[in-house]
Amino acid sequence: MSAPAAVANRYAKALFELANEKGVIEQVNEELHGVQTVFHSVPDLQQVMAHPKMSAGDQKALLEKGFSDSHPLVMNMLLVLVDRGRIHILDSLVHAFQNLSDDAFQIARADVRAIRPLSDQEKEEVARQFAKKVNNRQVVVTDKQDKDLIGGLVVQIGDTVYDGSVRGMLRRMERKIVSNR
Repeated sequence: MSAPAAVANRYAKALFELANEKGVIEQVNEELHGVQTVFHSVPDLQQVMAHPKMSAGDQKALLEKGFSDSHPLVMNMLLVLVDRGRIHILDSLVHAFQNLSDDAFQIARADVRAIRPLSDQEKEEVARQFAKKVNNRQVVVTDKQDKDLIGGLVVQIGDTVYDGSVRGMLRRMERKIVSNR
């Protein structure tokens, strides 16, 4: 784990514990994702926040104005990140908080690659099949189109990849043939 990710994990854990005490984990999670979306969709905001002539006070004022409707825990976390010069770890913090939230609510996230977008029924079937592999957690499926697959699916849950694609089967066959020579 990289140093920024380790730092982000500590901040996320502290924020998660406070959100859990107040019973607002889901709200804080949603708002963190909202802040992250704004940072990604407004490139000028990232540039302004990273500008060396922008003081911490000005950065905080900008965040307070832009995210005034945010839950106090979210706002306080943003201000702490600015105070400590760590606003750049926001993405890692959001990711770490999402993982803590998923663990608390017994959710597993499956990134599914297929040659075409999956129907809702297919997503439900993937979720049902993979729930067994992740201790019957609720599986939330996000699908992505990958035209290089030829057919089948590649499912990633956490660090584990389940490759049921035609391309993957061909690779495994090739390795087996080469190793039998």
